[in-house]
Amino acid sequence: MPLFLKFESEFYKCEQSSDKLTINLKNDWNYKLPAQIWTQTAALIGSKKFNKIVLNFKEVKELDYAAALFFKNTFLNASKEYELVNLTPHAQKIFDSINSEVNPKIKQIINSKPHGNPFSQIGKNLTAFFAGFCAFLNFIGEFLVKFSKIFMLKNIRAKEILAYFEDAGIKSVFIVCLTSFLIGIVLAYQGSSLLERFGATIIIVEMMGLLTLREIAPLIAAIIVAGRLASSFTAQIGVMKITEEIDAMKTMGFDPFKFLVLPRVIALIVAMPLIVFLADVAGILGEMVVMENYLNISFDSYLARFGQEVDIKHLYVGLFKAPFFGVVIAFIGCMRGFQISGNTQSVGTYTTVSVVNAIFGVIMVDALFSIIFTQLGI
Repeated sequence: MPLFLKFESEFYKCEQSSDKLTINLKNDWNYKLPAQIWTQTAALIGSKKFNKIVLNFKEVKELDYAAALFFKNTFLNASKEYELVNLTPHAQKIFDSINSEVNPKIKQIINSKPHGNPFSQIGKNLTAFFAGFCAFLNFIGEFLVKFSKIFMLKNIRAKEILAYFEDAGIKSVFIVCLTSFLIGIVLAYQGSSLLERFGATIIIVEMMGLLTLREIAPLIAAIIVAGRLASSFTAQIGVMKITEEIDAMKTMGFDPFKFLVLPRVIALIVAMPLIVFLADVAGILGEMVVMENYLNISFDSYLARFGQEVDIKHLYVGLFKAPFFGVVIAFIGCMRGFQISGNTQSVGTYTTVSVVNAIFGVIMVDALFSIIFTQLGI
């Protein structure tokens, strides 16, 4: 490193202002540059006199990968705040490619910014929250407009709907039924052991039947489907967005909502009641197994009392909620997919977020319906 700083040469000219140094680059910056220019530039960037470095590429005729990598590594070693201005599209692509190739530790340091005060961070978080909420409302509005047109026969994508129905319905049946069966066994064991102390084991039939039909089976089915499909929908749409397939669809005049969102929503609206019904059957079967082996209540006795004491309306309540669960799951999965951008890390982030949001949405909808049905006396 030289003992003095040279602020002007045929390849750059510097401007100083307090603790900021602006380096106006000139001519060609490539691997042919003299070694002393690299050394002088590194000395300027690493100087302790300046806390921020601005590189102005306005007069640069050519920039190659070697020069861009030199700047990145020099800023990394100096650990300073920097800004790149007046980059050509070609130069921007070079820096972007370097950012994606640098190892994660270096990339994190390069992209790091000084932390602001707590109030500034709160403001940023609130801004991000309201921006996300506005995007959510916008997505709902667009969804409702497009969904209102689905009843026109030409807008129904039967092939896609059947494909998603198979994925949502047929492929989810086994795990949903198995889980519901096991939950039924657990609930029956716990409930019967408690009621046995009071000599009221016979009411286990109506208690478990009501819980299974109204709440347990629909909720378990919806949560499992949310875990399977919300993440799947988000990842599928997100990858399509990263690979610019969605942009290609728009260019060719195809509506992404019509081809990507509506078929998924309709498929889940149709599939969820069927899945919930099978979950009801599996849950009741699990309870019957416990009654037979633990309380000596035969299958015939269980079914006879079940038919007498458990009103059919409880089955209808569970089935009524199922399509709404399907809408929430598909809607959130698709919405998060459209929010993915940039890289595969974004896919992982939004896939996780979509599952959490979908499960929370299902539980919230179930709670709302429980309040409404209770107030209505249903």
